[in-house]
Amino acid sequence: MKLTKSILTASALALAAGGAVQAQSLSSAGALAFDDADTLFVGDAKAGLVHAFDLGDALADQSGYQLGRAQTFEGRTIFNNLDVEIAAILGVEPEQVVINDMVVHKPSKQIFLSVHRGHGPDAEAVIVSVNNGALELVDLAAADHSSMSVGPVPTSATLEFGQPLNTRAITDIDYYQGELLVAGVSNEEFSSKLRRMPFPFTDEMSTSSIEIWHAVHAQYETRAPIITQTVAELDGVATLIAIYACTPIVKIPLSELTDGAEVKGTMIGEMGFGNTPLDIVPYVNAWDGSSNVVVTNTNRSAASLSIAGLTAAEAMPEGEGVQPVFSVAGVDQFPLPMSGTLHLDTLDENYAVVVRTSPEDPRNIQLHTIPLPFFFDRADHVVEMNFEGSPDPFGYKAAPPLEFN
Repeated sequence: MKLTKSILTASALALAAGGAVQAQSLSSAGALAFDDADTLFVGDAKAGLVHAFDLGDALADQSGYQLGRAQTFEGRTIFNNLDVEIAAILGVEPEQVVINDMVVHKPSKQIFLSVHRGHGPDAEAVIVSVNNGALELVDLAAADHSSMSVGPVPTSATLEFGQPLNTRAITDIDYYQGELLVAGVSNEEFSSKLRRMPFPFTDEMSTSSIEIWHAVHAQYETRAPIITQTVAELDGVATLIAIYACTPIVKIPLSELTDGAEVKGTMIGEMGFGNTPLDIVPYVNAWDGSSNVVVTNTNRSAASLSIAGLTAAEAMPEGEGVQPVFSVAGVDQFPLPMSGTLHLDTLDENYAVVVRTSPEDPRNIQLHTIPLPFFFDRADHVVEMNFEGSPDPFGYKAAPPLEFN
């Protein structure tokens, strides 16, 4: 485990002492995304804003940081007890640290985390980066900043079991060809929304309402939001691939998501009841060159879905007389061994990075790299090949023990 940097920015020192957070414009920090350059987008659900911070020279090249050895399916634990390490920067106890999302700036491979210091409506929002194995508080006040409202959002409303509805005002953000796609809920009865915002921000925003057939509930639904999403080219058509809570897989051509439209998404798959999706991340399988997405979940295995399969997938049965579907169904899903994953993004063509609970101790929150394309680290498991003198059909033992710089 790398040690946290002992030299903090002035903002970090003020925060640790109980002072103002690093950027007063952040009321909360949730969904994260980058554009094709150096702009970090932060979903501020509490304020109903999407913030854009041009990090520019603050980004640090991570290309020299050793991530593992993909050839032998070995990753690297960048941090054990990540929450403890972040708490040391923020000057609080680890139980006061909430890690909301993670994103990788692909050109530099630098990792960013959205974090809350504390719980509830008074939690303070910060952005933390991982700079060559050391944690740093990002000085957002030094970055060029702009923001855009998502429109009316819930204020004091709660869900059935007391969850504040305004925390779902922004559930995910994706950047695609000069605009942001922002999912979440509004304060309207037809509350599931998809907003399209040109970037750089203007005074224009397109808002669509989305209805879907939910196979588990066997009904049409307009309230539950998209939890995680990405854009893929399906037969040359730019298409939103969206995973909802409890857990329909839906595709919607972007051309249908126009201002004021009430769109019916096409449900093409079901990931199984009693579960919530976490992240959907595109990746290319370097072994066969195929394009895919990986979806992580709270209560089920992660799954890989091929772009070819998503393209060919037809709508699942819907409407009067159709019975509930509780099992995994529809578009083909290849299970991946990623239990305990809390947040995921890809670093490059060979590695992903995860915030996860340790396979050996669920109390240990790790920041860990995992080799692609199977999102699998051999060191997490004890198998026949680990024993001295055992067969080595894949030739892993020919490589020397892995040592990190």
